Amino acid sequence: MSEPPRTHWLRRWPGLVLALLAVLATAIDNRVISQNARPGLAEVQRPPFELPIWLHGPMFAFLSLTFALIAGLLWYEQARPLALWWWVAQLVAYFLWAPLSLGLRLHYLAAIDAAIFLLLQVVGFFVFWRDSRMAALLLLPFMAWTVYLTALSYEFGRLNT
Repeated sequence: MSEPPRTHWLRRWPGLVLALLAVLATAIDNRVISQNARPGLAEVQRPPFELPIWLHGPMFAFLSLTFALIAGLLWYEQARPLALWWWVAQLVAYFLWAPLSLGLRLHYLAAIDAAIFLLLQVVGFFVFWRDSRMAALLLLPFMAWTVYLTALSYEFGRLNT
C-alpha cells in the first residue's frame, strides 16, 4: 500500500501566521490594558510573593510566542479539529485575564479565569500529546506561569477587598 500524499510544508505554515496574528492581537490588547492600569497600581496592596513587575512583560512576550508556536505546530502536524479548537478555548481564557485583573480589577474573577485556563492547559496537554508532543511539552512553562497568575490574582483580591 502506498502512503497518502503529504501536504507540502509551505501549505501547512499559514496556521502559524494566523496563530501569531491572534496572539499578537491578544498581546497588544493586554499591553494597552496594563499601560492604562499603571496609574492606579500604586495604591493597591501587593502580595509578598509577587515577582518584580519588570519581569511580567518579558514573560508574557515569551509565553505569547510559545502559545503561537503551539498553534503552528498543531497546524503543521495537521492536528485533529479538537486540538485546534482546544487551543482557541485557551486563547480566549488567556485573552480575558488582563482585562479582568488589570483593567477592571476584578481579581477574584481573574483568578477564576486563570484557574479555568489552567484546567484547559492540563487537559490540552493530553489533547495535544496525540497530535504533537512538542506542542504538549511547550504548554508546561505556560502551566507554571498560570499557577502563579491564579495565586497572584486570588491574593490581590483577598488583599484589596
